[in-house]
Amino acid sequence: MSVNDLQQSLKRHVAPTAGSGPRRLRFLKNNSAMMLFWAFLCAVLIAFHVSEQHANGTPELITLLPALIALTAAWLWSSRAWHRYQRNEVRESYRMATECSIDGISILMAINDKQGNTVDFLISDCNSRGALFYGVDATTLIGMHLSELISATHFTEMMATMRTALKLGYVEDELRGHREHPHEPEWMHRKLVRTGTGIAMTLRDISERKIHERELWRMANEDSLTELPNRNWLTGFLPDAIKQARQTDRMVAVLFIDLDDFKDVNDTLGHSAGDELLRMAAQRLKSFLRPGDHVARLGGDEFTVILSAIADRHASALVAQRIIDAFTTPFELGHGTDTVGISIGISLFPYDGDAAGDLLKNADIAMYCAKTAGKNRYQFYEPRMSEALKARVDIERALHCAIERNEFVLFYQPRINADNGQLVGLEALVRWQHPERGMVPPLEFIAIAEETGMILALGELVIEEVCSQLARWREAGLAVVPVSVNVSPRQFDKGNTKALFATHMLRHRIDAGLVEIEITESLMMGEEEELSHELRTIRALGIKLLVDDFGTGYSSLSQLQRLAMDVLKVDRAFTSELGKTTEGEVFFRAIVSMAHALGMTVVAEGVETVEQLRILQSLNCDEIQGYLISRPVPASDIPTMLQQRYLQCHSGQIVFPAPVKTDIALWPATP
Repeated sequence: MSVNDLQQSLKRHVAPTAGSGPRRLRFLKNNSAMMLFWAFLCAVLIAFHVSEQHANGTPELITLLPALIALTAAWLWSSRAWHRYQRNEVRESYRMATECSIDGISILMAINDKQGNTVDFLISDCNSRGALFYGVDATTLIGMHLSELISATHFTEMMATMRTALKLGYVEDELRGHREHPHEPEWMHRKLVRTGTGIAMTLRDISERKIHERELWRMANEDSLTELPNRNWLTGFLPDAIKQARQTDRMVAVLFIDLDDFKDVNDTLGHSAGDELLRMAAQRLKSFLRPGDHVARLGGDEFTVILSAIADRHASALVAQRIIDAFTTPFELGHGTDTVGISIGISLFPYDGDAAGDLLKNADIAMYCAKTAGKNRYQFYEPRMSEALKARVDIERALHCAIERNEFVLFYQPRINADNGQLVGLEALVRWQHPERGMVPPLEFIAIAEETGMILALGELVIEEVCSQLARWREAGLAVVPVSVNVSPRQFDKGNTKALFATHMLRHRIDAGLVEIEITESLMMGEEEELSHELRTIRALGIKLLVDDFGTGYSSLSQLQRLAMDVLKVDRAFTSELGKTTEGEVFFRAIVSMAHALGMTVVAEGVETVEQLRILQSLNCDEIQGYLISRPVPASDIPTMLQQRYLQCHSGQIVFPAPVKTDIALWPATP
């Protein structure tokens, strides 16, 4: 190798590469003295070689050897020094980068036993943040063993993860802190990377992120009012419960719970009281469940209880009955005490479905059947219930269309004076003229209209038709009598009953004395102040108020007096007892005496026999209504009654005592 080749090789090794200029300048500055020494030594050796060559006249290879050795040593030393300098630069850069990092970084060297099994780790390096995770400073942490930092309870788990990282080369997970010292985060993101025989571990505090995630989860899965799990949570939990029950060959019971007549609480006491009741109901449900059971609020007044891993259906029946019994205790609300019953539908896995959606749907159907059977009870799902629900849904849809198309007609049943048979009033009764089924009886649709709220639109149709029909009879020159209209509690809750009647009476120019309103006794059990105000405004129009089906509710004498009702219509259940038992007659006499004392007129409903009529006459009952006089008849039959005024017996039978001024006859029954 020539001198020129050595010079070129040395030049290549010391020449700066792209991007390394500043670093090489620092290297040359720090090592200039040693470099000058090696350069001086090489110059001396070369000068000696040249002088020897001139003295002898011929070049000798041996005189050049020391210079070559010196040059080689200079090159090797400079290369080693340069690499050492680079390592120091890298270490210093690493130190600066890690100290500025928000992550805790540490290097752990594996410690093996004689069999080669990793039994511990030595911390050979770390940054300040990494030391803080263990509650010490970096100087203290370096040189410590992992077993010194972690309690024996968690060391085994930690070592298993570290061995996995050594085996696979990489592990990344999220770790919940054990709170063994104040600085340890609640949650950490951990990354383990194998580096030769050790592991580089990175820890990051993710506690705030976890708190945010937990809050988002709570908002998505918790009911804000009751703090119970909600429908979204239930759709995730129930499939898992079914899967576990399938694996263990156990049953899962779904209890669909609905508060009975909860709407009455909202309407009479206000929505704040309703919310308070829902919160208390939620706590009461939770208190009667086993530790492994769950309760969720689906919305409104609907709750679902999941009984996991039960042995038989009897176990679910016991829980359902215990819940029903618990709700017999009144709730202490801010406005006073209130008692609500509950209806429960039960479906069982695997008998009533093997999917969460099917179990919920079937439990809902069973709950509906429990309500229709009388409420405040539980009912197991049966396949036949689905057909009943389908029929109800069909009726709801058809009823909605019927209201839009006004497929309803009014029938009228006369009310007569019990002494002389004079026609004194008519009760308007709605009938559904279905285009395919024909005349649908009210029992098949009135209750559904009430529950769905369609009674509001239907009620307005009835009011408008009554006023319109009265106007037509008047224009025909007939001496019309008052017509009573049944108004449901739902219509009164709406609060526009007075406005509806006033609007249609004004439109058809109907005198207020020709319109009467019948309300059920149960309506009188609502918020008395609001109801009293509503009734006063209606009476101010000149409209009479009738209590319908009296005796089936729980109204008191004081309520009748304060609400100032005009007419008391006694339910047919009491009329039917006349002539059968002495108690029935005594009870009816008491009602008549009470009503007369309050200045109210008494009407006996459901009068069907002459014997009942005779007893009512002896009891001084004012008016009667029932099949003895007439079934409900279409509007086209009413003009004849209005013209007669006194209904005569078609057979000629005299049904009134001799002192009575006029005879009464039975009106021919309409088939």
